[in-house]
Amino acid sequence: MDLSVVHTADMHDCLDRPRAEALGLLRQQAGALLLDSGDAVGAGNVYVRLREPVLGRMNEAGYHAMAVGNREFFFRRSGMIRKTRGAQFPVLSANVRARRGDLGHIQRWITLPFEGQTVGVFGLTPTMIRPGSLWERFADVRHIHWRDAAREAAVSLRAEVDWLVALSHRGLDDDLSLAELCPEIDLILGGHSHDRLTRAVGERPTLISHPGYDARSAVVVTAARDARGGNRFETRVVEMT
Repeated sequence: MDLSVVHTADMHDCLDRPRAEALGLLRQQAGALLLDSGDAVGAGNVYVRLREPVLGRMNEAGYHAMAVGNREFFFRRSGMIRKTRGAQFPVLSANVRARRGDLGHIQRWITLPFEGQTVGVFGLTPTMIRPGSLWERFADVRHIHWRDAAREAAVSLRAEVDWLVALSHRGLDDDLSLAELCPEIDLILGGHSHDRLTRAVGERPTLISHPGYDARSAVVVTAARDARGGNRFETRVVEMT
């Protein structure tokens, strides 16, 4: 029972059409999920653009899901929805909530049927509004602590899925803490700190992947289970430039 994933992060609107086509081909050749850990769009943290062309190229490449990074975040619910409304795939953040109602198409987590298996995926976003700050007075979204959000997602999903994946835009240090906090997570696909590495941690173990930035590279992960339920991983970095 194997799972293949192509992982990108921190593309910063640098995904042009040739790279999108290459990612789509890589996804098809690897028989893989194509997942992104956030900061794909061009807008900064405090403004919204009318269009985000990168989302159209991600649609063409066949992405299955992405996390809300700091670039996709906005302090108003309507802005968050507008920033990512061009995505024809799930957009995820487990630790951002609307003060009233929901966040439209932005979900906490999803389950994906894939190659006869079920994959649970949740997103984690950087904490952009500090409790008690001036911005909090004007915001109609709020952060819950990322550790609480991660535990809730892991507990809710683990029994239902064959593989549990976190799309984290919190940086390498928090990803290492997440692996310790939730060892039942199989893959932590990270971003935000602009690292380029893969590291297996813990007894099962959990794989942490960081693929670099500006659409320069992607990581291809193949995960398998041994007879005792432990994880085995093969990884390779694919240069996109």
